[in-house]
Amino acid sequence: MNRHRQIGLEQRGGDDVGRDPRCMRTDELEQLGHARVSPLRALRLHCLDCCNESAQEVRLCTAVDCASWPFRLGKNPWRRKLDPQERAALQARLVRKGASEAAAAQKTGSEIPASDFDRLRVPNEIAVDLPPTKRGVAEGGAS
Repeated sequence: MNRHRQIGLEQRGGDDVGRDPRCMRTDELEQLGHARVSPLRALRLHCLDCCNESAQEVRLCTAVDCASWPFRLGKNPWRRKLDPQERAALQARLVRKGASEAAAAQKTGSEIPASDFDRLRVPNEIAVDLPPTKRGVAEGGAS
């Protein structure tokens, strides 16, 4: 058991119950071993946990009545697909935004703020089925 487990518990009616995570500080959540992850990533990690860390078993999952089942592959099936023109417009807008932030940083001498994606760090003890390059692990090895 996690040695900081008591941080996530409170007494109610003489019994231990889980605290409301909306009322907890970020450092308390981190002490419990939780990392900042998107809701889709959290669902994916839950499915991996349920399937004994096997990405293949998550893919083959037959629990179709589970609320997480449509999201088990880390994608939102309800999200509308963008047509090529919408995708190009979105990419152009993102490029302009990134260029303007870089220009503003040069003018003020400040740093460009990190995006939420840049801050996402999944602890090493959590199994994720990403290729090594996406996990920040260098490719190659002993030759």
